Amino acid sequence: MTTLFFLVIHLGSAGIEEQVGRRIMEETGDTWTKATVRRSIRERMRSVPDGTLRRWSDQLVERLKARADLWEQPGVVALFGGLRNEPDLVSDFLPWLHERGWRTVFFGVEGTELIPVEVRGVENLKRGTLGVWEPVGTSPLPVGELDVILVPGLAFALRDGARLGRGGGFYDRLLSKPEVRARLVGVAFHLQALPDIPCEPHDVRVPDLVTEL
Repeated sequence: MTTLFFLVIHLGSAGIEEQVGRRIMEETGDTWTKATVRRSIRERMRSVPDGTLRRWSDQLVERLKARADLWEQPGVVALFGGLRNEPDLVSDFLPWLHERGWRTVFFGVEGTELIPVEVRGVENLKRGTLGVWEPVGTSPLPVGELDVILVPGLAFALRDGARLGRGGGFYDRLLSKPEVRARLVGVAFHLQALPDIPCEPHDVRVPDLVTEL
């Protein structure tokens, strides 16, 4: 099981993540629930222009590349993407990883489970029913072979690495499997990093977080 050593990211002297967290708490009052946080984050992300999201995405990918501690020893890394409010990890980052000897997987869906399938390029990807990237292939890898999993989320807590997903529980089921030995790294924009979020015992914490700032 991955050891929890949450990396507190620096988001600028203005404390942007604290401002966002305070505004959400002020707006929701005493109804501090997953549903209210999801609604607030979605509204905030919808208000960001497409051009700004693309710029943030480019900056985030550069910050990921700069994490030498993640990429020094090649292995197998799980990626994600496809939604408007997610960074583009396909166009530039996917080939960058391959140049450094990394194997890459995306997750397919079987019932309620995420299945890792190796992807060599964008030609091995298709848009799923919700618009997310899904692998084209039928040869899954055991989850125990993954060395790094880049984890999406609607929000991440800076205090303890708690993660708020989109409500389906797919990643919680995957990451709670005892055979998962991968290093978990949350990947999101700074508006999605909050001081704290509502959390339940079954919610898996992600001990590392990369944003564009």
